[in-house]
Order: sequence, then structure tokens, then C-alpha cells
Amino acid sequence: MKKHSILILLFVFSFAFGQKTINIKYVEPYEYKEVTGNLLAKASLDIEDAQLFKKVLFDSGETITIKQEEGKAWLWLPVFGTPENITFVGASRKHSTKQLFTPLVTTDWGYFNEGTFHIISSSHQDIAWMDTPAYCRHERIHDIIAPALDIMDTDKAFHFGMEQTLNLKEFIEEFPERKGEVMLRSNEGRFTWGATYNQPYEGMQTDEQLIREMYFGRRWLKKNFEGNDVVTAFNTDVPGRTLQFPQILAKSGVENLFVSRMKEGYYNWYSPDGSKIPTYSPGNYGWAVMFYKLFEQDAIEAMHKLQSRVKMWGDYYKERNLPPHFAILISNDAAGPANYGHIVTEWNNIIKQTGVKMPKLKHSSVTALMNEIKTPDAIFEKISGERPNLWSYIHGPGHEKAITASRKAGRLLPSAEIFASIDAILKESFDSYPTEALSNAFEESIYPDHGWGGKNGHITDSIFRAKLEFAASEADRLIGKSLQSISKNVKTKRNNAVIVYNDLSWERTATATLEIKDNSNYYVVDANGTVVPSQISNRDGKRILEFVAPNTPSLGYTTFYLKQGKKSVKVKKSVTPNALSNEFYTLRLGDGGLTYLFDNKLNKEVVKSTRFSGGDIITMKYDGNGAGEFTQMTEPKMDGFNKTSMHTANWEIISDGSVYTEYSNKVKFKHADIVQYIKVHHHIKKIDVSVDILNWDGTHNREFRFMLPLDMEDSTIKYEVPLAIAEVGKSEMKQAPRGWAWGGTYDQKPVEIHPREVMNFISSEKEGFQVTLATDVALADWIDPTRESVEYTVLQGILMASHKSCHGEGNWYHQTGDHHFKFSITSHEANDNTSYQFGNGSNHPLQVVRKEKKNYTGTLSTTHSFFNVSDPMVRVSTIKKAEDDNAIVLRLVELNGKASQPTITLPKAASKVIKTNLIEEETETLGVKGENIKIDIGNNAIETYKILINN
Repeated sequence: MKKHSILILLFVFSFAFGQKTINIKYVEPYEYKEVTGNLLAKASLDIEDAQLFKKVLFDSGETITIKQEEGKAWLWLPVFGTPENITFVGASRKHSTKQLFTPLVTTDWGYFNEGTFHIISSSHQDIAWMDTPAYCRHERIHDIIAPALDIMDTDKAFHFGMEQTLNLKEFIEEFPERKGEVMLRSNEGRFTWGATYNQPYEGMQTDEQLIREMYFGRRWLKKNFEGNDVVTAFNTDVPGRTLQFPQILAKSGVENLFVSRMKEGYYNWYSPDGSKIPTYSPGNYGWAVMFYKLFEQDAIEAMHKLQSRVKMWGDYYKERNLPPHFAILISNDAAGPANYGHIVTEWNNIIKQTGVKMPKLKHSSVTALMNEIKTPDAIFEKISGERPNLWSYIHGPGHEKAITASRKAGRLLPSAEIFASIDAILKESFDSYPTEALSNAFEESIYPDHGWGGKNGHITDSIFRAKLEFAASEADRLIGKSLQSISKNVKTKRNNAVIVYNDLSWERTATATLEIKDNSNYYVVDANGTVVPSQISNRDGKRILEFVAPNTPSLGYTTFYLKQGKKSVKVKKSVTPNALSNEFYTLRLGDGGLTYLFDNKLNKEVVKSTRFSGGDIITMKYDGNGAGEFTQMTEPKMDGFNKTSMHTANWEIISDGSVYTEYSNKVKFKHADIVQYIKVHHHIKKIDVSVDILNWDGTHNREFRFMLPLDMEDSTIKYEVPLAIAEVGKSEMKQAPRGWAWGGTYDQKPVEIHPREVMNFISSEKEGFQVTLATDVALADWIDPTRESVEYTVLQGILMASHKSCHGEGNWYHQTGDHHFKFSITSHEANDNTSYQFGNGSNHPLQVVRKEKKNYTGTLSTTHSFFNVSDPMVRVSTIKKAEDDNAIVLRLVELNGKASQPTITLPKAASKVIKTNLIEEETETLGVKGENIKIDIGNNAIETYKILINN
């Protein structure tokens, strides 16, 4: 008997072991019907013999009949329910089989049972990328925005969004008659616009350029669309965030930031001053359309897919007390409006018909979603710091001349505003203030966004460059016009006055330059007749006089006089064709540049030339493509490696005088000629190193770098970013951003990313000693990129790179021809103020106006400061005419990370001082007035003040 039982069990087990799961195939699109409060969906069994089974028995007791039609076994299965065992009852008992059945949509939606799913439809927009700017503009207007408005007219629930106000401006320029329609839909919250002008590389733009994103964004929309407002900013594509952007948004009245390429979730993103911006990321903006494909069939399929999607998010929401509102972003590059209204209606009707407990579905917007999520008890993950931009090769090294123009415009347009404001104050009238010209130039200077290259990218890139070069030339023109006007007020005692202007908010000793039109000799004296160091040299076919202008006042000027003849100032120096010593430095020149540099003041060696010389130029292979570097920046490779220090140097003195000594050296690389210039100043602790890359032939996948090897290991690296000083290892986001890309997940921690976008300087600090490299390029590094890299710090500027757009039909960034770069070096006791002022001063040359005829009637003294800030680490970002009235707007930024109470000295007494937000909306009247006003400014704060001046 026992043996017989064992045989029976073996038979049963062997029968079960040999059975296969019977696959169920649903009719798609789903065919369903309502039966007693549930939905049944039509399906067939994936079996060879349609006659094999007669019915299905559920453990719950329900029975479903199987029908045979056209050689298939058909049945209607419940759409909703819980997983349970079912038995397929066979035509004979031996064919019956049991398995687990899981409905298409289970009744367990977990945390989202009574929640809401928000369909957020938008169109991700580069200015170009998909094609030329003109093509994409036409597509935006006629194929995206206009059709979206048309849908809204017939479907009262439909929502749609564009990510930037530039798109709205383009549309209204084309269809001014539809402005009222846009305003109506925006007021309804159904057509939304981003709060920024466009979506740039945040670290590419200078201080005021980044702030003007808000002027031409939220402020422009509010002023031109009365009653409309935008409170959500978008920068969905770029895997990079700069340090102070949350503060810019928060202090411009923006309430939300939408990004992607971050782990899906909700964040409070903090700036160093404590400002924060609530931030949402879907992980990647295009995934729902490209991969999840949630709404391509019908409501049942959408329910089925979404249920799987949100199961992983229940714990996340619960742990953070987030309301059960989940976003489904429907967006893609240049995507037109997709109306899923039929699925929304079908979804919600199913809920109504069946009474099943599950989330509702609706059209929505990011703003509406965030308004639901931001409850008092909600816990957003706190993040702070910079996310260095992985795509930074695309703009700086990839478009050197364009970005050089961008930086020049970004630096000098605020100076143009400052001098135009001073001119208006002196005239007691804003009638000649160049409001329109400044506005146009600023807008052109921020027009290029993150979409360099792309399809027909040579056209896009040329348009971007032309706009940037126009903005830079306008800055020069406007500054010159204002300085000529201001100079008419300066009292001069003699002919040939040279008035030197300082556009920075601290006193400076720097050199000024003046072109000499004849062949005579000249020297320079100050207002007291004291000879100052000066020197004439030939440069690019011109005779240039350079002289030292000591103690030039903050945002002011000082007066010198040009005299004919020869008089010099004695300088203690020793000069040979390959060595020099002066008050500040002792140096030797050899292959590649500075082979020895010693700081005579601090008794410290500066460079360590075991691998590179100071000022060495290297070339390597770079085969990344900028915006295609999806998870990590591509590192250069040693293929075709060359450096100037591999070539015998032939340094020669090309100019020597009381102001400076300048050397040059020429090296021939395979694809270009390299010319190095080393200019050692004798009255300022400064060495200028200029580099010309001449006759560059555009060979693909090459990179050039400037190298400054330092006698430091494990040093602290600091560099300027927009409106702040960042520190490697301290200022970055601490966690890997995660989020998704074509190449995988962004799992590299930001601290590991290099090179970095920089503004005016990068420095290295160790044991109280600091070396600062002022740079005019957009990208800098501090880690040796070569094989068997050295452990000591090597400060670098990435000069240019000839790589390709990552668009499949994109262009190569050949950049053939001649390129010119300039760096400045100083060493000093560790002090961020010194680094900041040195870096900015190197990129803000003193402005010079020559007055050939004396002016006894001038009302201004020979030297004067129009504006002064008592704290050197509270910098003036701009001084401009107020947008809405004839007041002065002063913007300050605290750079030391410490709260301050500086005194601001004004050119005339203030009758009222009003604190505003960054786009000049008034927030508070301060109880200060007079020529000297004392204000409170927090650590790393950016603050804006409207000042009414007494006339």
C-alpha cells in the first residue's frame, strides 16, 4: 500500500512538473464590457487545441465560460481584482489545470488608491538643434503652439506648456491677434510658459546675463500680458546646475523649478545664502513618450502600465508625507500637442461606472502639480550646491570665438549700464539713457541656449556667434559713448588729458593702454605732474602706450596727462633673453614656458616643471561630443599627444621697459603654429601669458590646453562661478544626481567631474599660499589629464576642441583659422578677495578717454569715485536705470560667505531706498537716505535696491 501511494504521488508531481502556464492574450485595443459592476476584457487562450477547455473556475467561486470561435478559445476575464488561483476545466478531467491569474489592473493601488495622476503635456524646446533657428521657430509657432491653442478651444480640459517665454514672444510676433486668446488660456492655467527667457547652460552665462533670464522671462511676460504670471522655471535637458541659480529664481518670484536628468522625485534646492527653490524631476523628460508609452492605446492599457510604474513610488511618497499626486510628463524634443482627452474621459468614466477605488486622471501642469504636492507636512529632499555641467565642452572649447564674445558682452554690458547711469545722474535726466539699446544687446547676449550644433548646426552656430559678437560690440559702443559724455564734466588743467575709468567696485592699480597715432615719444604724468611708469610698444601694426594707473577709484576715474618726450621710472630688474628677476618674481624660461618661478615677496617656489612648464600648451585627442556625453565627461586621450615643452624653445625679448618685459616663443605643431607670449609686469604682481594658435586646420577630435603646474599637492581648488566662488569638494551636490540618460544612470558624484565651467579665475591654495590663474576661457581643470599623471596640481585652461555635434546629422566644430587666448598669473597669501579681484581685474581692462584740449570749466575733480562699497567682498553686479521709473537700481552680491553691513557711497544723496526682488518688484522701503547708506546683506546674498536720487 505504501509503495502504491508513493507511485501515485510521483505521478502527480511528474504531471505538475510537465505542465506549462497557459498564456492569456487580450484583444488590443482592449475590448471590454461592464457586467455587474466590473469590467470584463475579451481574451483568448494561447493553446493549440481550442476545444481543450470548457470554462474557468475562480477560487472565489466565479465561473467563466470558454467559447470556441474560428479555431480559438475565447473568454471574458475581469479587468479589476486581486491575484487568485483559477482552474481551467478541461473537456476531460485529465486536461484540467490550475494556475495563478493576475487581472490587468489589480484593486491595490497602494498609496495612490485615492490619488490623482497628472498628465503634463509640454514640448521640450532648444532654439534650434532639430534644425535651423528659423525652421524651429516656424515649427514652434505653426505646428506646436497654434495647434495647442486650437485644441484648448474645443477641449476645455486640455493643458499644454512651453518651457520658456522666448517661445511666447515668437508666437505673438507672428500672431499678434491671438494675444487675447493666449492670455485667456494662461489665466485658466491651461497654457503655461516657463519663467526664464530660454534654457541656457547656467554656468556659461555671466552674473547679469543669468539674472536677465528672469527679466526677459517672468518680468517680460507679466508686463506684456497684464494679469498673467509664470511661477515655474524649466531647464529640463542640461545635466548641470550652477550654485546661485536657486537664489536667482527664488528672488525673482519663481516658485518651482522643473529639471530632469535627476533622480525622479521632489527636492528643495538651496543656494549658499539659504534661498531654496522647490524642484521636481521626472528622471528624464522624454521617457514617458519614448519608453513607457503609457497612452498609446486606451485607458485599460494606461491603467495596466501606470500601476506597474507607480508601485515603486508608494514608499517614497509615504516616507515624505507627500500627497498622492503623481506626474506623467508627456514631452519630447519639439513635440507637438498630444491630446489624450479620450483616455482621460474613458479612465474616469470607468471609475464612475464600476465604483472601483483607484486614482483619477486629469490634464495638468507642473505648477498645478506642485501646488498639490507642497503641503505643510510634505518633506522634500534637501540638496544644495553645484552640479558641474557634463556638456560644457559643447560651448567653450567647441565654440571658442562665440563664447569669447559672450563673456565679453556679459562682462561689459553691466559696465555700459553703470556708466550710462552715472551719465544720467550727472545730467539730472534719463532722457539719453540707452534703454532700448541696452535691452537689445542683453537679449542678444543670452539668446544662445543649450542647443549648439544639431541638424544644420553650422547655421545655428553662426547665428549664435553673430548675436554674441553684436552684443559685445554694442557694449563697447555704449561704454565709449557714456565715457565721452562723462569726461566733458572732468576738469583738466592741461591739454592731452588721459582719463582712466575703473568699471569695478574696488580701487585698482592696473595698467591702461592708449594708441599713439604718430611716431613721437610720449610719457605719462599724474595730475600732480609726477611721472608714472609708461612704455610704448608695437602691437598688430599699432603703437600702443601702456602705463600704470595707481589707485584708480572704485567705479570712478583718475586723470593723467600725456607729454611728449622721454622720461622713465627706474625699475629694479634683471633681464636676459631667458631669465628675469624683479621685485615680485625670479623666473627662468625654457622649453615650453616657465621652467622656474619663485615668489620673491613670499619666498615660495610657484611652479613645478617636472612634467610641464608654466604656460605649456598641450594637444591631445578628444572624441567626445559635448551634449552626447550622457553620464560622464569624455576624457582626452594620448593619441597624437604633443606639447610645446617637447620642442626646443627660442625665447626672445619683444618689449622691455619700465612697465613690463615681454618674451615670445614660436613652436610648430602638426596641425597649427603655436606662439607664446610671457609678459612680466614690474609694478604689479602679475605675469600675463598669451597664446596664439595660428593656421589651425580643423583636424577632427583634437584638444588644446594651457598648463600651469604648481608646487602643491592636495591643494584647495577654488574658482569663480556666476555670482559666487566655488570650492572643489565643498560646493558641489554631495549625492550622485542619478536620473537617466541614453548611456545609463548619472551615478558619478559631482565632486569627481572635471573640467569645470569657470568665470574669471581658478586658484590653488595650500598652507596659506595661493596661486591664482585669471582666465578668459570657459573651462578650467586642475588634474593632469595625461598618461601617468602627476599628483601635484596643474591649473589648466581648455582652449578649444574640434569635436562633432552629437546630433546624427550634426556638424563638426572645426574652428579653423587663428585663435587668441590670454591668462594672467599671480601668487599671494591665501585670500579669496585677492583671487576674485585679480581674476576680474584681468578681464576688465581700464577704460581710457583722451581729451586733447584742457577743460577748466569741468565740474568734476581730476579723480573721483561715483559709487563705493566699504566691504571689498560685496561686489556691485550692476547699476542701471530702473525698468519702471527714473530711479537707479543697484544690485549687490556678497562673495565671502559672511553677512555684512557695508556702507554704500552714492554720487548724490538718496531720498528713498527701496529693496526689490531681482526683477525690480518692490518688497520693502528701507529707512536710509543720504549720500552714504548702510545696508544689511546676508552671506552669499544677491540683493537689489531701487534708489531715488535727489537732484
